[in-house]
Amino acid sequence: MLGYIEYAEDGVKARLAKESRCGAPFLVMDMGKGARGMLASRRAVRSAEKMRALGVRRAVFPIDFPHTAAFLRAGIAPVDPMPLRRALSARFVQRKLELLGMENAQAVVAVCGEHMNDEIAQTVRELAHSYRYVMLSVRSGGEEFAGLLRRQYGTALILTPSADQLERADALVLFSPRGELRRENPVLCTLYPGGDERGRVPICLDGRLAESVADNCSQEQLAAALYGLGIMPAQRFLGEITC
Repeated sequence: MLGYIEYAEDGVKARLAKESRCGAPFLVMDMGKGARGMLASRRAVRSAEKMRALGVRRAVFPIDFPHTAAFLRAGIAPVDPMPLRRALSARFVQRKLELLGMENAQAVVAVCGEHMNDEIAQTVRELAHSYRYVMLSVRSGGEEFAGLLRRQYGTALILTPSADQLERADALVLFSPRGELRRENPVLCTLYPGGDERGRVPICLDGRLAESVADNCSQEQLAAALYGLGIMPAQRFLGEITC
């Protein structure tokens, strides 16, 4: 089960209970009144140990939570938004290209990664349905996937593009770092930790969902949890995109 950590300045005491947030089941740890000070630190250690004992390994943390380290030491990590960002990558690229006025029949999209996996395959498949020119640069598995895509949909990928071709693409999607590239493409999408901020896929809850959670809730983590649990589709969480 996923955990959900919250606190409010007007709370009374810590409590742990199975509750619903945005329609999803969580083991909710209410830290009680206040989040700072020695008493709150001891409470955080005990809370983390209780959640760990009940099988929680990942949780939605509040923004700027001062006791994250106590939960990490107990083996409870924040929910990772990266799988959701990757699931939204094709839609993110499409929106950016539309805002730039680039036509589907003319735009060139490049996808790079280490080795073929389900996330890269899904992104390439979605992009190939919309764009005529899609380049794929991976160390292994690219030819097999390209053959499968050709047989299933009649779509031809451009394999093993050169660095120059990648840099001239209208959109560059990176599942792993490529230090040899300048990453100055009109559209950039970085899908690995520490990637360029310009290429970060924005995640947020829509108005109704955002109003139902506390102001200090991490919307990115909660959205990733709802997506990972299969409660809501990835498209529900794509944030506002500008050029």
